[in-house]
Amino acid sequence: MHNIRLYGQFLRVAVLGKVQYKADFFVGIVSVLVLNAVNLSLIGILVYNFNTLGNWNIWDLLFLYSFWMLSRGIYGVFFWHLSDLEEMIVSGTFDAYLVRPASPFLQFIGKDISYTGVGDFLVGLLGFFLAAAQMKLQWQLGRWIYFVICVLSGALIQMAVNWIGASLCFWTTRSGAAVSIAERFTVLMQQYPVNIFGKYFQIFVTCFLPVAFINYYPSVVLLDKAADGIRVWQYFAPLVSFLLLAIAAFVWRKGVKRYAGTGN
Repeated sequence: MHNIRLYGQFLRVAVLGKVQYKADFFVGIVSVLVLNAVNLSLIGILVYNFNTLGNWNIWDLLFLYSFWMLSRGIYGVFFWHLSDLEEMIVSGTFDAYLVRPASPFLQFIGKDISYTGVGDFLVGLLGFFLAAAQMKLQWQLGRWIYFVICVLSGALIQMAVNWIGASLCFWTTRSGAAVSIAERFTVLMQQYPVNIFGKYFQIFVTCFLPVAFINYYPSVVLLDKAADGIRVWQYFAPLVSFLLLAIAAFVWRKGVKRYAGTGN
């Protein structure tokens, strides 16, 4: 409970720092909206020329993309600055977290928030309601609960993957390349249904780098897309998120224990 209150205080300070620059906030939001509009236009062009991708039409794809944007928005607001760890290790500023009477991780994740995540979340919300209206989705309470849980799980999966990548700099000093590759790969995967790729690729994004659980498998369940019946592991997004978080926390703890500074 103490850690939760402490994290809340860190976030409060971060928010107060951001609201001092209102123009920067609105420019950032607009830029995110424009970028997402371009991405959606490219997906629309593909579907217009090929009618469907796999068995996914334009509204299915909008739902898929919006699902990702909702989870990415949450991830973006609270955890986007995970990539800052490399520079803090190189410059030596991370050392200050180790001498304070508080968790280094809480200090690190509470040091900043990213307003661009707000733009992603708004895009996701708008796209979701538009797709839901076009597909005339009528969910029972259980499906709404599952939807909310999976959006949160998707945010945690993205956080865990990038947390693991960022933590590698405790051993390598530089981990930006690994984080960038993971981020680009994740972005590519969330824009298209996994079933349009080959079997071995599907196995990779399900078992080894399980980014398919961010939005694809939850969408398969919510849109009844499983042609040969629902497999139980398609409901595993929450379990995958907790498993990845446990791995990320383990890697972080090992990294902090062996960290000896860079001499800067």
